[in-house]
Amino acid sequence: MRRALSSFVVCGVLLTTGCATGGSGDAGAGPAPGVTTRATPAATPTPTPGVAASQAVRDALAATGRTSARTAVRTELGRGSGPAYVLSGAGVHDFAGDRGSVSVGLADAVRFDEVFADGRVYVRGEAGGESVPWSYVDRADAKARHMLRAPANDPEYTLRQASMGERFQRIGEEKLGGAAVTRYRGLLPHKALTLEMGEETRVKADTLRTYFGGRIPVTVDVWVDGRERAVRVRLSMTVKDVMSAVTTLTLTELGRPVKVVVPAGATASDASVLG
Repeated sequence: MRRALSSFVVCGVLLTTGCATGGSGDAGAGPAPGVTTRATPAATPTPTPGVAASQAVRDALAATGRTSARTAVRTELGRGSGPAYVLSGAGVHDFAGDRGSVSVGLADAVRFDEVFADGRVYVRGEAGGESVPWSYVDRADAKARHMLRAPANDPEYTLRQASMGERFQRIGEEKLGGAAVTRYRGLLPHKALTLEMGEETRVKADTLRTYFGGRIPVTVDVWVDGRERAVRVRLSMTVKDVMSAVTTLTLTELGRPVKVVVPAGATASDASVLG
């Protein structure tokens, strides 16, 4: 069962072109004919409904959305026990002003710089020793094409997804960057998973939901600091012995002004440039 579904789950859930490289050679395989048994996700703590906890999380995410921060993002995609691909980056974002920038890369192979400003996403990139100059697309056209990865690596999107989480419970006190924080965990509903998702990707996500019996098993963790602001968000999915996907957004220096420089001479493009 798991062998038959493994490639379908990995490529379908992650919805990433990373499946085309570094895999076991069966990345294009789908479910075996006649397989009707549903995949079984790994056991994870099931949050109990908590109105107070859910409200605390939403208030904290809203508070972060009214300020600015330094951002760091890390997406780990893998089969079995460890990540096969790690996409990471850092930037700055003025959530209140709807402006920001981020630089992200996949090991030493690919790197993109992105700027969010004036209702546009500006992007340039390097891959395989070749460079692509600055171009831009309307931000409204930046649709999610990968599950658990924000379109254009936009941290505001991740905050919006997390705010749609449900059944949060308080996990406990932790330390983050030397400061005391409170960790909450909830479940991410399908409407959050498919937020602003492109039609083709949404069809795959809807099909995958059927395999999991009505809910794709994604948890959302939110860390809240002493000033009741969200300082870390993590989206996680694990299917035991088959695949794992984790995206973590960390926010630091909240409230510190950020500078965003809009690239000069950028040319118009379509959303495919965002990857």
